Amino acid sequence: MAASGYLSVLVAPLLFGVSCWLNLPYLVLGTVFLVFPLLRMVFGAVPPGQAPAWDERVTAALDKLSFGYAAVLATAVASLLVQLNGRASNSVDTVGWIFSLWATMLFATCVAHDLLHRRSKAARMLGHVLAGFSGYPLLGYEHNRHHNLPGNTAAAEWPLQDESVWRFGLRRMLVIADETLGRRGILLSGDSRSAAVRGMRLSTLTTSTALGTFGLAAGWRGVIIYAASCVLVVFSVQVVTYVQHWALGDDSCTDAKARGYGWESDCRFEAWVTMGLSLHYTHHQQGPLPYYRINLASDSPRLPMGYVVLMFVSFVPSLWRRVMTPALNYWRSHPSSPLPGSRSISCVGLYR
Repeated sequence: MAASGYLSVLVAPLLFGVSCWLNLPYLVLGTVFLVFPLLRMVFGAVPPGQAPAWDERVTAALDKLSFGYAAVLATAVASLLVQLNGRASNSVDTVGWIFSLWATMLFATCVAHDLLHRRSKAARMLGHVLAGFSGYPLLGYEHNRHHNLPGNTAAAEWPLQDESVWRFGLRRMLVIADETLGRRGILLSGDSRSAAVRGMRLSTLTTSTALGTFGLAAGWRGVIIYAASCVLVVFSVQVVTYVQHWALGDDSCTDAKARGYGWESDCRFEAWVTMGLSLHYTHHQQGPLPYYRINLASDSPRLPMGYVVLMFVSFVPSLWRRVMTPALNYWRSHPSSPLPGSRSISCVGLYR
C-alpha cells in the first residue's frame, strides 16, 4: 500500500487524457498549480530515516512503473491530436493546451530522469526517447554533465548566490547549446559509437518526429502548441535546477564540489510525483539509487515551499531572496536540524 503513492506520477497524463476527451484545456494546469501544493494536508511529510525495504514483487512493479508511464503519456498526447484534428481553432483553447501540455511534459522529464539513471540499456534508451518527447532532447547530456560538475558555478551547473533565475537559466541554456549544437558540438561532431551521442540523436529524432506529427494532425496550430510547450519545458528545467541548488555552489560553500549540496522538499506527495527528484541532496549523494529507495537526508537544506510555488517565486528576485535567505541562514546555523516546526496544511512554511 505504501508503494502505491508512486502511482501519483500517472495523475498528470491521465488528467491530460481526460481533459482532451472532455475538451477542458486548462484542467491539468489548474490541478497542478492549485491542487498539488495543498496535498501535503492529505499525505503529510516524508518520514525520516531509511526508505522502506520493499519486497521483491513490489520492487519489480516499481521498476516497471516508468515504462507504464510512457505508454499512458503517449496515449494521452494522442488524445490531444484527435481533439485538435476534430475542432476549429480557438486562441483561448490553444493557450490552455500549450500550458497544460507543458505542465504534463515537465513531469514527464522526472520520469525520463529516472530512466536515464538506470543500468539497463533499454531503460536509458527509453529515457532519451521520453526526454525528446517531452520537448528537451538534451536532457540526458545536461543531466550527466550536472552530476559530473557538482557545485560548479562557473560551468553554470549551480547558480551563483547573487544570480537571478533569469540570468542563470539563460547562461545555462547557452552553455548546453554551445556544447551540443555549436560548430564543434558533440551532437554533430561526436563519436557515433558513444552512448551519449546516440542517446542525444535518438532524443532529437523523437522531438522532430513529435513536432511533425503535431503538424500533420493539426497544422500550424499543432506545431505552435508543441513547439511552445518544448520552449517552456526547456526553460522550466533550468528553473528547477535553480530552485534545487541556489546558494549552494562553490561561491557560497567551500565544500560544494565535494558534497554536491541540493535543497530538499519534505512533502511526501512531491517526492512521489517527481519520482524522488525533490529529495535532491540524497540523489546527488547516491545517484544510481532507485527513486523508491531514496530517503530524506538528515542534514540537507530544506525548501520553505514546494517546487510548484517556488518556481513562480523565483521569477521575482526580490521575493525569492526574502523567502529563501532565512532558510539558507537557518540551515547554515542548524545543519543537523534543517527545518523548524512543522507544516501540516500545505507545502508552504516560512522561516523566521
